[in-house]
Amino acid sequence: MMRLPKNQEPLPGNGINPQFSKIFFLMLDYVIDANVVFSGLISGNPKDLGLASGNHVYLPDFALAELQVHQEVVWKKTKQRPDELKQFALAFFKKATVVPNMLISLSSYRYAFELCKDVDPKDMTYVALAIEFGYPLLTRHKPLANGLRATGFTNVTLLGEIIGQ
Repeated sequence: MMRLPKNQEPLPGNGINPQFSKIFFLMLDYVIDANVVFSGLISGNPKDLGLASGNHVYLPDFALAELQVHQEVVWKKTKQRPDELKQFALAFFKKATVVPNMLISLSSYRYAFELCKDVDPKDMTYVALAIEFGYPLLTRHKPLANGLRATGFTNVTLLGEIIGQ
């Protein structure tokens, strides 16, 4: 996990000083949720997937089920030709680690349940993985990020906060 110099103030939400956030975006590990995956696949922009040189993303295997359910939306909305989307998706999954649920501890799930129950229970698995690994949860879902922050969980970052959307 990344450590900031002692004189640096953390930025609420991702633990990074604003002046360094774009630099550190290039060097962090993130847990990403399905919203990030969908938008990245639709846009074809690696930054929309939280990918930049030097960082790595993790997602729970649950994300694959969500992708399966919403694949028609991705195909309809994509700005890429079918062959480009296939290549882009394969390149993304080559850089992403899909984590089986069995690797997420019960204590992480319990804590995530408490954080998400009044915010968005569907996102509990993503939050549990972020807790388990200690990596920031990267999302495009503002109500989730704001709701988690309101509970005191600040290890969550909106994609737009780090790529300037």
